[in-house]
Amino acid sequence: MYATAEVVFYALAAAASALVLAATFVVIRSERPRTNGIAFLSGFVFGTVIACGLGLAIGQAAVARFDSHETFKAVAALGLGLILLAVGVRTGQAVSPGSVARSSRASAIVDGLRNVGPAASFSMAGLLGFGGPKRLVLTVLAMASVTSAGLRDVVDGALVGAYIAVSTALVSVPIGIVVIGGQRADAILLRGQSWLSEHSTGLRRWLSIVIGGALVVDGLLRLLI
Repeated sequence: MYATAEVVFYALAAAASALVLAATFVVIRSERPRTNGIAFLSGFVFGTVIACGLGLAIGQAAVARFDSHETFKAVAALGLGLILLAVGVRTGQAVSPGSVARSSRASAIVDGLRNVGPAASFSMAGLLGFGGPKRLVLTVLAMASVTSAGLRDVVDGALVGAYIAVSTALVSVPIGIVVIGGQRADAILLRGQSWLSEHSTGLRRWLSIVIGGALVVDGLLRLLI
């Protein structure tokens, strides 16, 4: 039960990405929303599955490097949490060259999805699904929780499946609305995209602070208990 809670927590933290949501809105409001949307979702899930495989391998290797998975998970959670807190505090303040570069890369990803076909959507989504540093570390932490649980293979597989489902929900839900609702979903999606554009900075700030703070607490508790 504890392993399940850990995996779900890491999956929710990985799913909470303003960049991924913005990219999803761009894809589903393109000229071929259903085709590109399905390709984007497939690529995103594929990238996440690859990251999970890497995370399981790292989780197994951590046993030989550390006394337990808990030490590995504590160090990784604490480090990522401190980085996210720093990013959250700096978001919205004076713009630094580093933040401009990160913003430019994010804009390039979103802009690159505006006029591409299914194959390119799949490829770019695969990179997003595999993740940047934040998503990849959270995936590794989740898979370490799976390997340290010592449960049966069927249960381990279910935990991995739960992680994939939750961590990709921010992509699968909007695309599911498009596939089912078609043009009737345009009004809902337009409102969602407008809200995201207006609140993107604040959303990134508070997501970084909340997730970073939770990871710092998680890491400290693992080191102290």
